[in-house]
Amino acid sequence: MNISELLCWGESILGKKYSFDSKVLLAHCLNLKFNDIYFSHLNKKNITIKESELYKKLVLKRKKAIPTEYITGDTEFMGLKFSVNKNVLIPRQETECLIEHVLKILKYLKKPVKILDVGTGSGNIAVSIANYSTNSHISAIDISKEAIKIAKKNASLNNVTKKIEFIQSDIFGSISKLKYKKYDLIISNPPYIKTEEIKTLQREIHNEPVIALDGGKDGLAFYKRIIPESKKYLNKRGYLIFEIGYHHSDPVKEIMKINGYKRIKILKDYTNQERIIYGQNYY
Repeated sequence: MNISELLCWGESILGKKYSFDSKVLLAHCLNLKFNDIYFSHLNKKNITIKESELYKKLVLKRKKAIPTEYITGDTEFMGLKFSVNKNVLIPRQETECLIEHVLKILKYLKKPVKILDVGTGSGNIAVSIANYSTNSHISAIDISKEAIKIAKKNASLNNVTKKIEFIQSDIFGSISKLKYKKYDLIISNPPYIKTEEIKTLQREIHNEPVIALDGGKDGLAFYKRIIPESKKYLNKRGYLIFEIGYHHSDPVKEIMKINGYKRIKILKDYTNQERIIYGQNYY
């Protein structure tokens, strides 16, 4: 079989809605870049039986709603390659808006900035900031030991290991082990899906770690923990910045106000959904 024939088979199994996934899986099996499978001279190339069997195996795996990123073991975020597995949430494009805004803040501050990434997961936030900024010193924490392993791997993969300190910590529980005790910016993309809503999500998401999705009954459990405690670890006029769900801007803003945060702003993502909230710590 050649590339065209295999792609037709893949689409017949997954459906045209998932044609992108079938292409990603084939590129992975053939050790090609995604766009290479469109080249006509490769399209006529016969695929080995081993490659063909591997592709069919992975397509059938995808049919069971295993996310493509877990099958290939990697994904792209902010133009960088990240390793992912079942122990970490797959980075989403909307989180890129969060990174882009942080980079604007860093450019404005100019001085060397100390950043704490709470709930680092795959390390996509910490690694991206480290890669695209020249004036940041980053600490990254996560309750999951396995997530910390993946985050460290991604720091190495993107050559920013020396710019990030990783430790296992339940929010601020083990922060005393970090090099820095105060930060100019605390950033977090916490779990914010309401517990009852998780069962209504698409099948693929049910294969991602619940610990990285479940924000409690109202989806606000982690904001309620992080916001009050964060003040102890932020420098004066330091920034606290979150990713939020579509229904969280008002309650999160109120929690920030109650805890003394000022100049609170809410920003929208590429789909015009409220996605980011940030404010400054005033004593």
